[in-house]
Amino acid sequence: MKKLITTISTILLVGALFAETGYDIMKKADEVAEPKTSSSTATLTIHSKKGSDRIREVIMKSKDYGDVEKSVIVFTTPKDVAGTGYLTFDYAEEDKDSDNWLYMPAMKKTRRIASSGSESEGSFMGTDFTYQDMGDRSLNKYDYNLLGEDNVDGVACYKVECISKAHTEKDPRYISYIGKADYILRKCEFYDRQNTLHRVLTCTDFTTIKGFTTAQKMKMENVQSGTWSLIESKNIQYDEGDIDDSLFTVAALEKGRIR
Repeated sequence: MKKLITTISTILLVGALFAETGYDIMKKADEVAEPKTSSSTATLTIHSKKGSDRIREVIMKSKDYGDVEKSVIVFTTPKDVAGTGYLTFDYAEEDKDSDNWLYMPAMKKTRRIASSGSESEGSFMGTDFTYQDMGDRSLNKYDYNLLGEDNVDGVACYKVECISKAHTEKDPRYISYIGKADYILRKCEFYDRQNTLHRVLTCTDFTTIKGFTTAQKMKMENVQSGTWSLIESKNIQYDEGDIDDSLFTVAALEKGRIR
């Protein structure tokens, strides 16, 4: 009996030593392999509280330079938003904030968008996504707790609580559902300062392109306002030749070179 107890204790100790923490899981999710270059189009549907829909078409491109990933989103239709572009530089260095620029052709003006604070938490082009949602979140700005496991659309997931160290964000706490087998984000629940559920992101229609698992649909629902926004990606191309570096510039946005 004593030997049995000792064996069980050893197994439990080894399990504790190798158990993944919330931080470990989010770090692995952050390090999931991505293509060097990506190009796609997408339909963006903005659903209002009254039930009406606004449809936008966009072009999306990105390129990984190792120390920085550059991405650009340009609206192509309808006419009133065509040419509007958003350029982002996400840096590999954990403590370095991203650089972001928004070009508005109607005003013929480009402005910087802060990577943190109230401006970054504003609505991205009238959608339920924020500017902050459109980029990467620094791991070091949050504390993590592994809450357990759950299933999302039949996929076993880790359930990780992420709490902002600053506590000043509009949604200072969110819960990520990370696939146990691939560490891909499947769902995310955002909670406001009153710890009330505010928004829910769901990723669906997964496909594998050149070995990269990709969500073709991302829907952000604001459960408090009754609105939602859906990004449906199409014509996805990974590592299909190089993308001109000059496209990832403010000048390219202002000259309408990204098509």
